[in-house]
Amino acid sequence: MTLSNWVLDDPTKQKAIEETLALFEVSQDELKKLMRGIDYEMKKGLESNQVDNDLKMIPSFVTGYPTGSEQGTYLALEISGVDIYVCRVRLKGEGGKLAINQYQYKIPDHLTAGDGISTLIDYIVDCVADFQQRVGSSQEMVYAMGISLGFAVRQTGLNKGSIEALEHGFEYPNAIGSDVVDLFHQGFKAKGLSVRVVAMANDAVCTLLAHAYQHPSTRIGIVHSAGTNCAYYDKVSNMKTLSAAADCKEGKLQSDMIINTEWCNISSHYLPVNRFDDAVDLESNNKGVHAFEKMSTGMYLGELVRLVLVEFADHQLLSFDIDDEECLLRVPYQFDTSYMYVCEVDDDSVLDGTRVILEEMCRTGETSLIDRGIVKSVCQLVGHRAAVLLAASIAGVVEYMVSDGIGLDSSEGFAISISGEVYKDYSSFHPRVCETLKTLILDQIAAKLSVGIVKHSRIVGAAIVAMMAEKINTQC
Repeated sequence: MTLSNWVLDDPTKQKAIEETLALFEVSQDELKKLMRGIDYEMKKGLESNQVDNDLKMIPSFVTGYPTGSEQGTYLALEISGVDIYVCRVRLKGEGGKLAINQYQYKIPDHLTAGDGISTLIDYIVDCVADFQQRVGSSQEMVYAMGISLGFAVRQTGLNKGSIEALEHGFEYPNAIGSDVVDLFHQGFKAKGLSVRVVAMANDAVCTLLAHAYQHPSTRIGIVHSAGTNCAYYDKVSNMKTLSAAADCKEGKLQSDMIINTEWCNISSHYLPVNRFDDAVDLESNNKGVHAFEKMSTGMYLGELVRLVLVEFADHQLLSFDIDDEECLLRVPYQFDTSYMYVCEVDDDSVLDGTRVILEEMCRTGETSLIDRGIVKSVCQLVGHRAAVLLAASIAGVVEYMVSDGIGLDSSEGFAISISGEVYKDYSSFHPRVCETLKTLILDQIAAKLSVGIVKHSRIVGAAIVAMMAEKINTQC
């Protein structure tokens, strides 16, 4: 990608812009370095649970594969920031058919902090009770529930785990170390609800299973939105950190389990970091970690674009003045990642969509067509780099799996499921990922891959996790 369509009158300025934009170009060698790093860190994470591992490789305790023929009615609870989603999913079988009833609730501001976490749990339980009443749930039936939590939980079993940290502005000092499932069971019992939490899982695991119920060849689940994560199937025998007991009731596991990689934390050691990435990291509230996330996700892509535009404006490479008190480009995170979607697809002869983003949303004052062309090029390059880095990370996971004989056991191929607003709404993201994957993976492997975009992944996936938990318990 170049600025060939947007030539400046001053060759010196033209060169300065092109040299800056070149910082976001990624070579095949750099993509392959990331692939090798993924492979190395996956193996390292499976060997030990050291805190300095890039990939945490956390067991989900979800084993086996959905077939799409399973039937039953399950509840799901998702807590994502201050949003609560309660869902009832009826699995019909018949190749993955299902029916969904869902309702959304908001956690009030006064319940984001306090002395006792039970106050928050009581409110969430009230939301579940309200949902049960809305959908007319039977009081005679005990419903199995799967939960997807936005809190950091150290999971030790399908329905066992303690809270390690509260995020998204929640402050309950007594929450740390609490047993999540026990808290909910106490709340359900107190309210007289016939609900039993049988499993919990993170969003990448839920994305995998939400797709797998309808596409049983699914072996990888990826979330790419404000943040990013990946889950995949691995052999229990590869998990040196997981001790398998001799008896099923004590934790004996089937041959394949979903692993949560926590790949958001892939370090800068494996990535083509530039000075704008360093600036984003420096101003972040988690300096020195989550380098991959800061280069590829919705939380940070717009900020990278903003930093480039600020540098261009400071060097008078753009015609407008960003020091005007009305202009928002000096304000961190005021160039939203969603603006990139508009600028990239803007094919109007005067780039009017980009004009609206700059002049009306960012309040830059009047812009020239050259300005707008430069902004579009910045968005293209920052967005393109994010997509190819995601593709290389996927390719690294695929190569690890294939080399170990995982994922090629289905005659239907090898499906990858991806969810998240960036992947779903950024129109150029999916084709860029697929195109790059084809260049990084052997043709005979690439021919067996398919990539599916998943909707309602976390909440539906949580219900599928509940179904899988009951399936596992029945087999035990």
